[in-house]
Amino acid sequence: MELEDELQKWETEFKKGFSKPFVLFSLAERPNYPYQVTKAILGQTKGQFSIAGSNIYPILKKLTDDELIIFQIQQDKDGSEKKVYSLTSKGKNFLILLKQAMKEFTVIVQEMIDTYDEMK
Repeated sequence: MELEDELQKWETEFKKGFSKPFVLFSLAERPNYPYQVTKAILGQTKGQFSIAGSNIYPILKKLTDDELIIFQIQQDKDGSEKKVYSLTSKGKNFLILLKQAMKEFTVIVQEMIDTYDEMK
């Protein structure tokens, strides 16, 4: 297997781990429709991270089941109904803890990268 192909698999794997946090961060900015959540994440990550439309719904379901987000049904101008998701108070409190945990984790990752650079 080519190294680039292997790297692509690894990148896909570790990016999956950021899907739920990115959704929470996006919803912290403002309540939104699923499609708009995916667009916001793409913008917030400068095009480096995207969640496919079919993948956003299981993530939203999981976060709803965990009571970190809720949804309200809103009607469009044409009468169709859409779910608008927002953070719950539990979700807001969780996001504060998650933000700190992610900061600590990125420090550890950076230290590992720096150590590798020093070993070269």
